[in-house]
Amino acid sequence: MLLLVLYNSVFYSELISDKTLQNSTSKLCGDDQRRLLKYLFEDNHYDPLERPVLNDSDTLDVVVNLALQQIIDLDEKNEIILLSGWMVLSWNDYALRWKPEKFGNISTIRLPSLRVWTPDILLYNSADEKFDATMKTNLVVQSNGSILFAPPGIFKSICPVDISDFPFALNLTSEDNEGQLDAYVKSAEWDLQGFYAKRSAVKYDCCPTIYPYVLFTLQIRRRTLYYMINIIIPCIMLSFMTTFGYLLPPDSGEKLTLQITIMLSIVMFSLLISGIIPASSFAVPTIVTYFICVMIISSLSIVATVIVLLLHHRNAKNHIMPHWIRLYICHYLAWMLRMERPGHDLSLRTIRRFHRSASNNSEGLLANSSKSLLANVTETDEPLILFGLQYPKYKKFPTTTSNNIKVDNTHWISQEINLLKNELKTISHELYYVSNNIREEKDEEEVSLDWKFSAMVIDRLCLILFTALTVIFSSLILLTAPNFFKVR
Repeated sequence: MLLLVLYNSVFYSELISDKTLQNSTSKLCGDDQRRLLKYLFEDNHYDPLERPVLNDSDTLDVVVNLALQQIIDLDEKNEIILLSGWMVLSWNDYALRWKPEKFGNISTIRLPSLRVWTPDILLYNSADEKFDATMKTNLVVQSNGSILFAPPGIFKSICPVDISDFPFALNLTSEDNEGQLDAYVKSAEWDLQGFYAKRSAVKYDCCPTIYPYVLFTLQIRRRTLYYMINIIIPCIMLSFMTTFGYLLPPDSGEKLTLQITIMLSIVMFSLLISGIIPASSFAVPTIVTYFICVMIISSLSIVATVIVLLLHHRNAKNHIMPHWIRLYICHYLAWMLRMERPGHDLSLRTIRRFHRSASNNSEGLLANSSKSLLANVTETDEPLILFGLQYPKYKKFPTTTSNNIKVDNTHWISQEINLLKNELKTISHELYYVSNNIREEKDEEEVSLDWKFSAMVIDRLCLILFTALTVIFSSLILLTAPNFFKVR
């Protein structure tokens, strides 16, 4: 406020109405100033409608500048900038000249802008409803006819925004002439790098007259600390949380829930950004590009998590593991990822041996072993071998009675052997059934463990892959953005 008062005390004065000028009293001006005003407006017949040139063909040079005070707001969504400052105009009016020694050495006088000719200069790309937002203050007239007119105003201008580097935006220019920054107040969001002015002219097809204009260009840099703390850092943390989901075991039940929650959080941040930046199709902002990459990575991680859960919950009753999954995922890929499995040798030599013997699959072995005890029992005319005992088919054992009468007991022994053989057949059937069930349960458990191990291998691969993708894309997009490290 103090700076503004001092600035006004030097360059600007109070507004003096026409009535005050005509009926001025000794309290406002002395006799010399009264005589000077009478000389300028009555004796010289000054008309504010006349352009102050000696000949109509002469040009009147008007120096235009803008004294910027503050960047109030930059509405990037609607592409409107709001500035406060003074429009500084200076020119020479030959009809407002006098000799100071004739009027009490008065060399400067302040006059209302409505009583003096002023150039019709407006903000060409104004977005204000009033269009001209300047306040008509007094102007300062020198004895040589030089006039300084600096009306203050709040300028609401259309400002096309290049959003390609949002929120690390920088408006670059290459002009030479500088605007006035003596009364500039620093903005909390924008850092003013430069303020330039350039004169140019345009000729419209409808009119032969050339219309000059002055283009003021702001070179500003966004202070990215706000966006860094509230948007960038949380998004980076969410993107790395995607990789932490692969550290959860599939049996926990929260693996897929975590991935979907992270995806929804990223979508929420992207919707927040879309409400800030303008709906432009000319460029894609840096932060939007980063959000797109993070959403793609998060979507792929959800797909990978679903695949991991599908593999984890498979079993031998529903799915048969293909040979290529067991070979390339459970063996080769697990060896490359340095994963260990209890009870299994995952060395490269063992994997190659398994690959060479893959043609001799387990089906042939199971077919040969399924004969079991029953095959040995059912073969006739051969010795019955069971549990390491050997029983011949039959022999003739002569026996004698108490009367020394020889009796042939061959028939009796044959019946005993047949009875024992039938009992052994029944036992062998039961043993075959029990051993077959045990073998099937063991095989099913082994296949289920293979499926779960393949899911663990894919899980570990996704952890490494998505961590690398997150680091690479975060580095390429964010670290290469302009002014990324200039947070203040």
